[in-house]
Amino acid sequence: MASVYATADIHSPRYLPLFREALARLEEEPCLLLLAGDVVERGRADMVEPVVKALREELGSTRVIAVYGNEEYEETRGRLVKLSAGVIEWLDDSIAYAECGGERIAVVGTTGALDRPTRWQRRHRPHLARVYAERPKRIAALLEEARRHANRVILLSHYGLARATLRGEDPRIWPEMYSSAMEDIVRKLKPDAGVHGHAHNGTPYALVGGVPVYNVALPLNKRIVKIEWRRGLEAFL
Repeated sequence: MASVYATADIHSPRYLPLFREALARLEEEPCLLLLAGDVVERGRADMVEPVVKALREELGSTRVIAVYGNEEYEETRGRLVKLSAGVIEWLDDSIAYAECGGERIAVVGTTGALDRPTRWQRRHRPHLARVYAERPKRIAALLEEARRHANRVILLSHYGLARATLRGEDPRIWPEMYSSAMEDIVRKLKPDAGVHGHAHNGTPYALVGGVPVYNVALPLNKRIVKIEWRRGLEAFL
């Protein structure tokens, strides 16, 4: 089938040169490119424009689907969407479908959840505690819906989906980097792949109940990652 690739944490302009280099090194043009959040730095919506320019120059015909990270501030997302219109499609607890190589792929996209809101979030965004508690149930329903309408299902999140892909980060802050409830959903509902970013110093890959989970953070991988599906006996691990 046609290929699916993913990256995250461009933090434009911080890692924009690395992103351009990674795009230029791709050996094939993907059918689908996933951006797992933190496309821009500190809510700077205008900095999506050079990302869009790079995508147009290197991957003119590739469909690009993204989710919001913690750096895509809620109050600037409207401008972010406007400035990237026609190139990047943003998901926010929603599903997009794509046809790739004869297969129908569903991407369930979300910022994700945390076991514990960060100190800053507890002080400035106290409502997020409720969001993180309720969101996994919403994502589970979306995954079930996606499975009914697609051959392949990808769960795309900014925040981590597996404890194992956090290894390399300080364990004391793991609860502020991922959601154990989201990991349980991956294990139970078995999407064909899980993709996340956020953990710049984490581990690139892990299996969760036979599901391949990719930490595609650009500062960690230094490249754009090809996504492979759950297959064979891995499904029963």
